[in-house]
This record gives sequence, structure tokens and C-alpha cells, in this order.
Amino acid sequence: MIDKVTHYLDSLGISYELIRHPAVVTTEESRKIVRVEGYMSCKSLYVKDKKSDNYYLVVLPFDKRADMRGLASYVGAAKFEFATEDKLYEHLRVHRGSVSPFAFLNEGERKAPLLIDREVLNAPKVKFHPCDNTATVLLEGDGLKKFLESIGKEVIAVN
Repeated sequence: MIDKVTHYLDSLGISYELIRHPAVVTTEESRKIVRVEGYMSCKSLYVKDKKSDNYYLVVLPFDKRADMRGLASYVGAAKFEFATEDKLYEHLRVHRGSVSPFAFLNEGERKAPLLIDREVLNAPKVKFHPCDNTATVLLEGDGLKKFLESIGKEVIAVN
């Protein structure tokens, strides 16, 4: 998946840096192992509306608590719950600990909207796994926006 992500970014002319490192599962581990100043650390969560079969990818600053009710209210739902490992793999072809916006490159028929925190969306520099937790992609905020535009992703900015 690392090659798929980097080739896609290259095809769009998006500048990035790829850092390889030991596997990290949590954002806390990532912050300890992938020490890069000036880049916002983010966490990505694949969630489901508790009362329907609608799924969403949520991206927040690593240290922000995911308010499942508050986030769900942006799409008219009562509450989100985490997607099962099976659904995560079925929909995005990734496992827990490797989710990021780059997983949209694997998305099939089901098109999950992206709920992204305004802090992340407006950050000058961000970092994400390339759907493999043994590497991190560093890119400018404009590069992230260009990536999201290129895949035609519905983006919902949240607070």
C-alpha cells in the first residue's frame, strides 16, 4: 500500500516525505517513534451510524477526544460506533492501526464521507500512515486538500 500511496501522490505532483519506522498502532506510539517537528499528528477512525448502515471516516488531531454523539450530529445521526475490523477491511482494505485518508484509494462501491476536524484541514503540515503502520507520509496541508479533491471525496469540516 505504501507504493500505491506514493505513486498516487507522485501522479498528482504532491510533494511529500516518506519516513519508514517500526510498526506503531496508536497515535501516542507514533508521536514517540516518528518525531517530526511542525507536522500535525492525526488520528483516523472508521465509524458507523449506530442506527443505519452508513459509514464515515473521521480525522482528528491526535490529542482530541472523539465525541461520537457530537460528530454524528454533523450528518444527522444520533451516535457513531466504531466499525468492526471486518467492515474496515471490507470497505477500505486496511486494518486497525493503519487507517488514514489514503485508505480511500482502496474504497469500493461504498463511498464514506470524510469528517475532518478544521484544525487538521487548516494545518500547514500534516502526517498520516500510508495505510501501513511502518511508514509515515509528511505533507503540506495543501497537498492533503489536493489529494481529497482528486478522489472526489465528500468532505465535512467539523469542530
